Amino acid sequence: MTTTAHGSSRLTDTPAPATSAATLLRRFLALDAVVTTGNGLIYLAFSSWAASLLGVDATALVYIGAFLTAFGLGVGALAISANPSTAGTTVVADVNILWAVGSIVVAAFGIMGANTIGTLWTIAQALVVGLFAVLQLWGLKKYKATR
Repeated sequence: MTTTAHGSSRLTDTPAPATSAATLLRRFLALDAVVTTGNGLIYLAFSSWAASLLGVDATALVYIGAFLTAFGLGVGALAISANPSTAGTTVVADVNILWAVGSIVVAAFGIMGANTIGTLWTIAQALVVGLFAVLQLWGLKKYKATR
């Protein structure tokens, strides 16, 4: 706040500092890491319950959960780096794109035999993972422009 000649106070017009491109990219990666690792841990810890809810095989969820947990931890390692690897980020975004497309194919063709809830869940998580990829690629583009 500044004081005018008449003694009244007003807020300054100083703009807020812009979030750096690296910070933005790290936030997108961190969000992915938390959601993916959490989803994986739920599949691992509660595979029977989740399988019953989604109408899929519990063993398949254990394998999916193991992959998601490992992948999420890897994304998390990338996210905590002050300067995330551009190659690593590209791999993460590419895997996310493949996962999103693959999930839509699985849902569309009933490959895992999911019930209605399972099919809707598969489509919903495909959309979220696809959004992660879009945000990561956008953040990566901004990050590369600053280097």
